[in-house]
Amino acid sequence: MQTVKRNRREHAIVLRDEVAGNQAWGTEFGAAIFGRMNSQLMSLSEGILVPIDYRQLERSDVSFQREAVVETLRKHRPRLLFVAVNLTDPDMRENLSLALERRGDWLLVRDDQVRPTVLGKRLTTEQQATMERVWAAGELMSSGLADVNLSTASSRLSWLWKAGLVERVEGTSPSGGREHRYYPIV
Repeated sequence: MQTVKRNRREHAIVLRDEVAGNQAWGTEFGAAIFGRMNSQLMSLSEGILVPIDYRQLERSDVSFQREAVVETLRKHRPRLLFVAVNLTDPDMRENLSLALERRGDWLLVRDDQVRPTVLGKRLTTEQQATMERVWAAGELMSSGLADVNLSTASSRLSWLWKAGLVERVEGTSPSGGREHRYYPIV
């Protein structure tokens, strides 16, 4: 992946601090944590990266993940950019993936691999290929997807942005019109 250094502000959410412990269970508790996280995120500017840090959180169920994490994503995307970090426990990772899948959503996980992992609903072949093109290029515009027409390219990239899988920055084209540039989030 070619790296284009994006100068982004970050606002980390450390789940262990939010839950005041190392275990997070249940729908009601998840909804309460959503309320806390939501109030933190309401005042943030567009384009801020929000790493959701799982460090030292030892256990969590699907209902907590759905109410706390997935609902936070749904409320604040695409205005904010989300990524899970320090999500090493396979059971917790699976519970988050199930919660995302049940809501038809996605989340990038930044780990030790070269490319981030996408958790949640399975991407179509076209969605995956388009996301890979953004990651490989480091910066991409609709015209960079030469194998499809401009309208299709624009729709695919816009979909990835709305799904929270790439960042979009608005700019101006040489002709004076509006032109979006897409970047990998991680």
